[in-house]
Amino acid sequence: MKAVFGAMIVLMAACLTPARAQDSLSGSKPIETIENLDRAIRLDPTNPISYNNRGLAHLFAGRAEQAAADFTTVIEIFPNNAIAYQNRARAYLQAGDFGRSIADFDMSLKLDPGLVESYQGRGVAHIRFGVLDKGIADFDDVIRRKPTANAYTSRGTAYAMKKQFDRAIADFDEALRLEPQRAESLQSRGSAWISKGEIDRAIADLDKAIQLDGTQAPWYNLRGTSHAARGDFARAIIDFKRAVELDPDSAEYQRNLGVSHAELDDNKPALEHLDKALALNPKDDVALSGRGFVRYRLGDFDGAFVDLDKSIELNPNHADHYNNRGEIYRRDGKLEKALTDFDRALQLDPRQRSAQQNRAIVFLAMKEYDRAIADFNTVIDLKLDDEETYYGRAVALRETGQIDKAVADLEHVLGRSPNFYKARDLLQEIRSKTAQ
Repeated sequence: MKAVFGAMIVLMAACLTPARAQDSLSGSKPIETIENLDRAIRLDPTNPISYNNRGLAHLFAGRAEQAAADFTTVIEIFPNNAIAYQNRARAYLQAGDFGRSIADFDMSLKLDPGLVESYQGRGVAHIRFGVLDKGIADFDDVIRRKPTANAYTSRGTAYAMKKQFDRAIADFDEALRLEPQRAESLQSRGSAWISKGEIDRAIADLDKAIQLDGTQAPWYNLRGTSHAARGDFARAIIDFKRAVELDPDSAEYQRNLGVSHAELDDNKPALEHLDKALALNPKDDVALSGRGFVRYRLGDFDGAFVDLDKSIELNPNHADHYNNRGEIYRRDGKLEKALTDFDRALQLDPRQRSAQQNRAIVFLAMKEYDRAIADFNTVIDLKLDDEETYYGRAVALRETGQIDKAVADLEHVLGRSPNFYKARDLLQEIRSKTAQ
């Protein structure tokens, strides 16, 4: 079964640094500060400083709506106060109301064009609103006025979202030049390396990021996905377990852990975590596809096809789902149905190694040796081959009388894996017949 994971790149939301909090808030727990400020406002309900400070306290405590209400009161008292608009914009940003956030940042900058924090905040709002070019323009302004690691990381994130990974990495490099121990920049650069296929460099950055901050579940998940991409499922499992420990309610982390166990034929823990993933998100088509394959291994054939059919119903354009169902059809001896699924998988993803090789195996079973050889050749040309690829092609070559080529393939297999007994036995059989 081919490993199927979520998106390989996790683009961290650009950090928005809290702007100009009052000194009176430092060292106080937000709820205590809010209680004190409630009392101050009851004593003097017209004091804008108390509303501003309570708004900041609400913001720090994650109460965006209450924060926005307090900053609105400040604006009503001081309608030309740029900081009040900036702070309310931050509250709207925290609440996910990006349009109103951008509007308030606009007003803040109209009143005071020198507020660097408003350019930074508006850039973040633009990114989250999906207006990437405007976000980049805002971060350009920040970098011209006051270059910071935060601004470079934010702009790098926007470039990565535009799939301009070289420019993203250049910005992350600059952020790390300014702050070498900035974990978020290391993680973001690691994500960009993954998108460029530089898995070793990605893991190196993620290692450093996690050493600096080991509390971020998405980072463990990302590193686990990187290990899985290299076929190192044992290490992937360690990272996915840690991600699950930090965030047990993430369907994605449970699914990735389950699929990794399945890759190592650890079927019971695989089923346990895939069940959990689907309890959290019943429409996770990747988890359904993985669970279907595991159920087949455990003898639950009806349940396997229910899951695989459902995964395709939910996402009919995912090549892996057709490959997984096709593989079960193949093992069940339903070769025509298997062939149909593998054909569909390859229509959706011509580089789908598993489907290409599985289809070649079906052609072998159907004694369509030339078509099997063609599929094995494709796998090898794509540099996605393994020992089974050359062994399968050797079988087809022998059946078509191409003995010398078959021997060369078998010798290649044994050069890579001297204990590959199927290749050794077939080579001995061919040589014994040739010697007669």
